[in-house]
Amino acid sequence: MKIHFFKFLSVVVLVITISSCAQRGRPDGGPIDEDPPKVVNSNPENYSTNYNKKEVVINFNEYVKLEDPRQQIIFSPPIEPRPNIYPLGPASRYVRLEIPRDSLDDNTTYTVNFGNSIEDNNEGNKLSYFKYVFSTGDIVDSLQVEGNVFDAYSRVSDENISVMLYPLDSTYSDSVVYNKIPRYISFVRDSTSLFSLDNLKPGNYKMVAIADKNNNYKFNPAQDKIGFVEDTVKIPTNQLYDILVFKEELDFEGFRPKQISKQHFEFGFQGRLEDYQIDLLSETSEPFQAKYFKDEETDTIHYWYKPYLEKDSLLFTFRNQGRTDTLEIRPKQIEEDSLKISEVKINKNKLLADFKLKANTPFSTFEKDSIRMMTQDSIPVEFDLMIDTLYNHLIFKFEKQEKTSYKIDLFPGAVTDFFETTNDSLNYSYNTRAIEDFGNLQLTITNVEEFPIIVELVDDKGKVISSVYETEKNTVDFRLIEPGSYYIRLIYDLNANGRWDTGDFLEGLKPEPVLYENQPVKIRAYFDEILTITLY
Repeated sequence: MKIHFFKFLSVVVLVITISSCAQRGRPDGGPIDEDPPKVVNSNPENYSTNYNKKEVVINFNEYVKLEDPRQQIIFSPPIEPRPNIYPLGPASRYVRLEIPRDSLDDNTTYTVNFGNSIEDNNEGNKLSYFKYVFSTGDIVDSLQVEGNVFDAYSRVSDENISVMLYPLDSTYSDSVVYNKIPRYISFVRDSTSLFSLDNLKPGNYKMVAIADKNNNYKFNPAQDKIGFVEDTVKIPTNQLYDILVFKEELDFEGFRPKQISKQHFEFGFQGRLEDYQIDLLSETSEPFQAKYFKDEETDTIHYWYKPYLEKDSLLFTFRNQGRTDTLEIRPKQIEEDSLKISEVKINKNKLLADFKLKANTPFSTFEKDSIRMMTQDSIPVEFDLMIDTLYNHLIFKFEKQEKTSYKIDLFPGAVTDFFETTNDSLNYSYNTRAIEDFGNLQLTITNVEEFPIIVELVDDKGKVISSVYETEKNTVDFRLIEPGSYYIRLIYDLNANGRWDTGDFLEGLKPEPVLYENQPVKIRAYFDEILTITLY
């Protein structure tokens, strides 16, 4: 019995030993490391004074790597040439900055903002917003200014917004934002609106925020948004500053046209179009005609002319907003375009929208008697027709019924284009949904400061779902809205021109005010929502 007992005991011990070894090995890899790297020490130490080294070494408790260091790591004030940063490839237990003393100013405090660039090598845990500070003088400047940056028009701000301070000294002019790097730079923290400019010297400053697309700390109106504080920022201060960034409207400029087909040119432009005109300057021996219309999606004008001109070059003027650009093109022998007609696709509720056709060549005339519209029950539908010359659309206006399928037939010759070409037989359908598929919203807004106002429903991506322009009443109605959650946006139309107007930095002009209701409103199918909001 004893022998059997010891054998059994040995087996038990062996099982326990194997089990114990298996537990120590942990095939599942153990708990996931969620801790960010930690700084062990640095040389010179953080917040050192009288810096006179050629490099800075920051040591960590684990291997780290740098993610997008050129964008994430900011030197404030800027250091030229920009210091070299390591490691750029394999992970390391340190970060090294090559900062030669002769690239620095005397008696100046420098801040190296690492943003979200530092992360551990395995799990990618980030050491967010770590900063290294040093001074070339006897003291480290310790003043600070804080605030928030918001988008002037959109509910959600852009990423990569820099906040900058320019000293208001004898060298300052508003043009410095275009061509000079600011004295102090910080950034808006991810997923927040907050910024903090630290380790500042006392003084008077201009504060500017830029959604800096190419990370050069200079304002490029063609791609960047900008915001500014109107008053002088006096450091030290306890004031919190709110900045609204906006995309400036570019000054109008017409660009050299390009040839698309034999008698079709495209004129690109920037800026807003207002009563524009394109004229041919080159002489012609025959009566000359031209038609042009705007592209629906791009800043382009489609220009068509006849008869064809056998010339090496053609000269045009493009007039808009008091400016005239003279533009030249050298035509080539290219195939002619033939008339092509298609339906304009719409995302709006078809009970509220018009049926539209578009063509690749300009519409000239139509024969309404050669166009027929009927319901699915073969009941004729009365309709009106008009040509929208702005976008070259043929618009059908008719009274729409719910849950109805409309058939539109264009018989041969119904439409004639600019080149006297007519259509072949064309057929289209236009289907409406049930009213019960949509919801309504009656919105009352209290504390409206002044009229007119533009009230909009926008989705979470900022797309306008419905818009109402109101000149005197504080109650607006949104009808037949697709079920979903939407944000309410209110625009004060200060100049009563029917649209939101942006700002201008050089003119010191702020954008028209835009307000959002914090919580979205939910639209339910076949339900009338009644809501009151108060503006503060």
